[in-house]
Amino acid sequence: MKAMIRPFKGWTFAALAVVFSAPILAQDSLEALYQKVSADARAEAAYNSTREQEFLARANEREQMLEDVKAQLAAEERRREEMKIVFDENETVLSDLTEQLDRRVGNLGELFGVFRQVAGDMQSIFFDSIVSAEFPDRLDTIERLAEAEEVPTIPEMQELWSVMLQEIAESGNVSRFDSDVIQASGETYSAPVVRVGTFNVITGDTYLDYESSTQELVELPRQPSGSVRSSAEDLYSAAGDTTVPFALDPSRGSLLGLLVQSPSLGERVQQGKEVGYAIIVVGVIGMLIVIERLIKLARVSKRMRRQLKDMEHAENDNPLGRMMQAYYENKHLNDLDALSKKLEEVIFKDLAELRRGLSIIKVLAAIAPLMGLLGTVTGMIGTFQAITLFGTGDPKLMAGGISQALITTVLGLVVAIPLLLSSSLLSSRVQRLSKMIGEQASGMIADKAVDIAKTKA
Repeated sequence: MKAMIRPFKGWTFAALAVVFSAPILAQDSLEALYQKVSADARAEAAYNSTREQEFLARANEREQMLEDVKAQLAAEERRREEMKIVFDENETVLSDLTEQLDRRVGNLGELFGVFRQVAGDMQSIFFDSIVSAEFPDRLDTIERLAEAEEVPTIPEMQELWSVMLQEIAESGNVSRFDSDVIQASGETYSAPVVRVGTFNVITGDTYLDYESSTQELVELPRQPSGSVRSSAEDLYSAAGDTTVPFALDPSRGSLLGLLVQSPSLGERVQQGKEVGYAIIVVGVIGMLIVIERLIKLARVSKRMRRQLKDMEHAENDNPLGRMMQAYYENKHLNDLDALSKKLEEVIFKDLAELRRGLSIIKVLAAIAPLMGLLGTVTGMIGTFQAITLFGTGDPKLMAGGISQALITTVLGLVVAIPLLLSSSLLSSRVQRLSKMIGEQASGMIADKAVDIAKTKA
C-alpha cells in the first residue's frame, strides 16, 4: 500500500508547487492534472487486481500439488504394506526351504566341514612346499577349494584328491625345470633348476631357497662346504637315470637356513678381537721360523750325507766338511787335547747355527696358550659386565664375551700345538746331525791317537 500512495503524494506535491509558484495558471491545466492523477490511480488499481489474480492462481496450483503428493504418499504406503506382506511370505518360504535343505543335506554337512578342513591344511602345506615352485597354478586351485562355501561337488573332491596325490608323488621325484632365480645381490636370472623331492632345489652347485611369500627361488647368501656343493654339481650335471650321491637337507631347508646365520672362519677370528689377532701374529711368526729351519736343516742334512760318501775331500758348505777341514789343517799336532779343542771350536760354532731359532719356537709355543687364556679372561669379564648391566634375560648380550673367550682359547691351542710339534721335530733333526758330526770327529781323534801311538812305539 505504501508503494501505491507514494506516486500520488509526489504528484500532489508537484501540483501544489505549481499552484504556489504560478497562481495565474489557467483552469485547463488543473483539469488536465486531475485527469492524469485519476488515470494513474485506475492503472494502479488494474495492476493490483492482476497481481491478485495471479497470486490466487498460484495458490490453487500449490494446493493441487499438495493433493497430488498426498495421493502419491498414500499409494506408496499401500505399496509398502503389500511389499511387507510379500517379504513375510518370502521369509516363511525361505525358512521352509532352509529347513528342507538341512533335512536333505543331512550327513553332507559334516562332509563339507571335513572337506574344508582338509583343503585348509593342504593349502598351508602347498604354500610352503617347493613343489609349488614347479607347479604354481595349484595354489589357486587349493585356495578356491579351501574357501568354498557350498557343499563340495564330486569333481571338486576329486580335484582335491588329485592335488594331494600330486604332492605325494612329487615328494619322491627328482625334477628339472626352468625358473627365475634371484641372486643374493637382488639380480634375477633364468636358469634350469633341479628339485629333489620336497627337500632341496639347486642350480649348478648352488643351493636355492623357496620364498613362499613371493613364490620365488632365491640363492642362499652362504653356501655349504665344497663337498656338499660338489654333490649338488654332480646331481645337476647327471643325465637320465644315473645315480649320484647328493647331500640332502631332511629339514626341508631349515638346516640350510641356519647355515646363513652360522659365522664363517673369518667372522670367528673377528670374535677373538685384539687378543685373537695377536695370537695369529705369534703363530705366523713361529711358523715362518719353523719353515726356515726345516729348509735350512734339510739342506745341511743333504750336504752332510753327500760328504759322508766322499770323506777324502772336505767341502766347506756343511758342518761335517768344515770339521774335516779343521782336522786336516791341524793334523800335524801330536797333542790330542789341542786337536780336540780345534775340532770342538768348529763343531760348536756349526751346532749353534743349527740350533738357531729353536728356543724362539719353544717360547712362542708357550706364549700362545697363555695369550689364549688372557683372551678367555677378558671375554669372561665382558660377559659378567653384560650380566651386571642387562641381566641374564637375553643370552645374545652375553654371546660376544663367551665367543671371545672360546675363540682365543682355540686360537692359542691351534698355534701352540703345531709349534710344539715342530720344535720337537727340529730338535730331533739337530740332534741327529750333531750325533753324526760327533761320531765322525771321535773317529778322527781315535785315528790320530792310533797314529801317535804307532809313532811313539
